[in-house]
Amino acid sequence: MIAEPTTFAPESEQDLDLARRVENFLHSKQMRSLRQVDVAAERGTVVLRGDVASFYEKQLCLSCTRRVAGVINLVDEIQVRDLNAVSMA
Repeated sequence: MIAEPTTFAPESEQDLDLARRVENFLHSKQMRSLRQVDVAAERGTVVLRGDVASFYEKQLCLSCTRRVAGVINLVDEIQVRDLNAVSMA
């Protein structure tokens, strides 16, 4: 059974500000795949969704997000995929 993706509709300026601060922190790490992670926030719960190139990048993304002030809960929907692989289909 596949879990449904978590969706949030930001309710307040605080939610938008928190999501923006998480995005800015991830972008500051200068890793292309971290810039492609989608960030949503609602009442202190942050959802990260997207693809990264390695387990290290996933852990870095999660660790950085936990360090942002205001993050109470973290929902990890990040997938590790080889972003440089060529499809053989």
